[in-house]
Amino acid sequence: MHAFKSSDVVTAWINVIMLNYLSIYASDTLGVNVGTIGMMLLASKIFDAFTDIFAGWLVDNTKTKLGKARPYELSIIGMTITTILLFSCGPEWSYTLKCVWIFTMYTLCFSVFSTLRAAALNPYTIRHFSNNKALITKVASYGSVITMGGSMILSIVFPIMMGRLATSAGGWTMIVAAIMIPGTAIGMLRFIFCKEDPSVDAEDKHDSVKIKEIFLMFGKNKYVWFFAIIMLCYNVMTNLAVGTYFFKWIVGNVQLMGLTSAASVLILPFMFVMPLLAKKLGSIGNLLFTLGFIGIAGYTGAYIGGGNVVTAILGLVLGSLATLPIAYYQVLFIMNICTYNEMIGLPRMDASSAILANFMSKFGAAIGASVTGVILSIGGYLAGSDVTVQPESALKMIRVDFALVPIACLVIIMICAKLFTKLEKEAPEWEAKRKAELAAENTDC
Repeated sequence: MHAFKSSDVVTAWINVIMLNYLSIYASDTLGVNVGTIGMMLLASKIFDAFTDIFAGWLVDNTKTKLGKARPYELSIIGMTITTILLFSCGPEWSYTLKCVWIFTMYTLCFSVFSTLRAAALNPYTIRHFSNNKALITKVASYGSVITMGGSMILSIVFPIMMGRLATSAGGWTMIVAAIMIPGTAIGMLRFIFCKEDPSVDAEDKHDSVKIKEIFLMFGKNKYVWFFAIIMLCYNVMTNLAVGTYFFKWIVGNVQLMGLTSAASVLILPFMFVMPLLAKKLGSIGNLLFTLGFIGIAGYTGAYIGGGNVVTAILGLVLGSLATLPIAYYQVLFIMNICTYNEMIGLPRMDASSAILANFMSKFGAAIGASVTGVILSIGGYLAGSDVTVQPESALKMIRVDFALVPIACLVIIMICAKLFTKLEKEAPEWEAKRKAELAAENTDC
């Protein structure tokens, strides 16, 4: 389990760096307008509309000695390299060159390398753990402690390093390289030690997946849309990139942002009871619906508290708690979607079933970054390393982006999670019936 989660830890590091610090690095160190940053990230996702479909189709039709999904784990190397390169932009470069560089590295990291890895993640998980849903649930819950722990460590350390060393573009490059170079070695452990179980594909009646079948799924499988909307809103929330602005300008000390990750340690024990709580509530969807109220309460307190560091940290922690099932149970959602594909006469499409969710995830990330850029621009945010005071309108908009936007996202997530619970009840019943039929057929033979 430790080796299998190694790649997720490094991916979490990349997300922490890209999502929390890319915007403020580009605006306050390179002098790029926050609105331009948001539009660049949004434009990058247009490319994803094509790469996600291609990546899902490619993985579903891959057959190698290493397996169906395992070869694509090598994409982690490309992700780490492009992350380092993105933060190696020269402040003396022309404004146009800076924008082109940021757009290119960001697109390569997320639209190419991350897309291939994300498309392969679900089939890799299913095949490594022999399609054992109970085992996958256990790994998702307990293994998430490893991923979250690694993310917390970086979230605590990075703001401190940023405050001390990120006083120049070279300082940013030094910090990111020092993290991602050893991160590449750690991320490779999954590829080296975690093999696929070839028997998982033994009962698959479809030799290949056709592009038209993918689009048929989009039209006939409503649950793929429910989950995609959940992922869209979740990634808008987690990619707002407003936390650094909030702690810098509202709280007044960006280094205190590290306390958020330290406080998040309180969430770790919940990882161990999450499967039991989901079982008691009847489904992951019901768990997600229930936790949504906790997240809304936390963000409401953060908005009312203004620059109070305690309410700000509490809001972020409770918001993270509300979305934990999304962060760590995605493969279970996809497995149910695959089952529904079979129920309506389509191939399972272990990789292609995640295409829409993967696209919405990255589109949501871009929207989150764009929303921050647009909202701060409306508020009159001043970019530049020499700015020491922001207008009151900009400070107000930072607070809105920090708390009210996540609340709106949580409401939508709760609605879609409730709609998904119907499939969570029907899928196991259908799978049991299908296994009985296959067993009967084998007996007759």
